[in-house]
Amino acid sequence: MDKLRSFGELALGSRLKRLSDTLMKDVKKIYKSLYIDFEPTHMPVFKTIYEEQKITIGKTADLLNISQPAVTQFVNALEKKKLIISSSDKIDKRKKIISLSKKGKETFQKLQPIWELIDSEMKNLTCVDSLIFTEQIENIENKLNERTFYNRVHDSLKTKVTIIPYSDRYAQIFHDLNMEWLEKYFYIEDHDKEVLENPRSYIIDNNGFIFFAKYDDKVIATVALMNEPGGYELSKMAVLPNYQGLKIGQKLMDYCIQFSIEKNWPALLIYSNTKLSPAINMYRKNGFIEIPIEKNNPYKRGNIKMILTFDSNQKVIH
Repeated sequence: MDKLRSFGELALGSRLKRLSDTLMKDVKKIYKSLYIDFEPTHMPVFKTIYEEQKITIGKTADLLNISQPAVTQFVNALEKKKLIISSSDKIDKRKKIISLSKKGKETFQKLQPIWELIDSEMKNLTCVDSLIFTEQIENIENKLNERTFYNRVHDSLKTKVTIIPYSDRYAQIFHDLNMEWLEKYFYIEDHDKEVLENPRSYIIDNNGFIFFAKYDDKVIATVALMNEPGGYELSKMAVLPNYQGLKIGQKLMDYCIQFSIEKNWPALLIYSNTKLSPAINMYRKNGFIEIPIEKNNPYKRGNIKMILTFDSNQKVIH
């Protein structure tokens, strides 16, 4: 028995608090599962700062209709995480002007698609036919007892992401995704340019494969399995910045590993750079181990070579 429900409207505030705590807990769990260090309670202030670009604490409090001390507390927490930066107003030195830091802008990009999912699932959850508010709350509580909000969002994410094979109409997207990634982290080598501008001749016609991840109907990521003398190389993985918080890279990795197993390949190779620590960690978690890298490896930026091997039963050898 849920005693709080039996108190009816008398316990409205307590039930709303309990419901809020349940949702906040699940949203925090969602962020954590996607490796995003962000507190759900910071969203209103964080999003307001992004939309206004530059804003004072007082103005933020007015827009959100919450107290200045509460906003100050959120701002201090966001500043501690280095998500925002502040400076004194040029006219009134007592006023603090707040804006997002570089890290804050990158975090906001990662959060946007997740917020879209959360918003969509929240609408599904709260769509009930009742004029009595406590009955609406009860309906939401029953739905959450059947399936947590965390599971609802993750299930929705699974249905939105699909993996599709290469088509020439996606050649430019393959090129642009990888060029953007290379320009952000390294530089473009001559070999990169040749391959990216001619994916069919360099990869597809050489018994290689290219796959794309679609989010709804938008292509947001890609990866290639290139047929090289030493074996098939997992390469050219790139994800649009706005979708890098959705574990798209892991989904492409899972797909490539399963594809390799179905093809009865003995192993998969990866050339990478140790500065890409999140990627290296992902490779290790999936069973890749480091092996000696040849001096004349295909990439000047490559300083680590990894391999994932399969046994005779096509199971990953860790």
